[in-house]
Amino acid sequence: MNRKNIIGIPIKNLEEPMSRLDSTLDKSQRISLQIGLIKNLAECFRSKDNDIFLISNDSEIEKLANQLEINFFNAKSVGLNKEVIEFSKYFKNYQGWMICHSDLPYVTKYFAKTMIQEIEGSEILIAKSKDSGTPFIAGSVSFDEFRFGVKSFDKHSKYLKENKFEYKQIYSTEFTFELDDENDYQKFLLNQPRWFKKLTI
Repeated sequence: MNRKNIIGIPIKNLEEPMSRLDSTLDKSQRISLQIGLIKNLAECFRSKDNDIFLISNDSEIEKLANQLEINFFNAKSVGLNKEVIEFSKYFKNYQGWMICHSDLPYVTKYFAKTMIQEIEGSEILIAKSKDSGTPFIAGSVSFDEFRFGVKSFDKHSKYLKENKFEYKQIYSTEFTFELDDENDYQKFLLNQPRWFKKLTI
């Protein structure tokens, strides 16, 4: 590949997005919000140095990738870990890689550029969400041991320590605040980013 970095954004589908917000937003509102989040990530990481992929096995996500003029990785396996592990076979073709969850509302172009620079000097970068999830993991070394799910940050960090990887934890709100539930959404409404103000929800 001619580009330096590969970025994967896993998305299950748009059938029932952000289900933990269903008491606050109806389905069409949640779909608009999910697409807005994905579009913001794509725009923030869009660069001549980055290949951006939506990871899914859903045809509607493929259409979205085409609309956003980014790549689509059609996963043959089912389940977040299996899909990302399948995607990781492409890491060896790039200098850096990143897996970024699709519900991170505060990522900006400046922050995205800073993180890409951080990857160049780090084996592994990793962030921890409030429920000990892993909303972001990236690196410059070969890696395919993804353990997303309950307390995935603890599982990832344990694996990294046991296998002598050098890793750095990212504490920035941009990669630690996920728009995951009602409480998150209420906090988010108090500090709305520019991209969200353009949405009609």
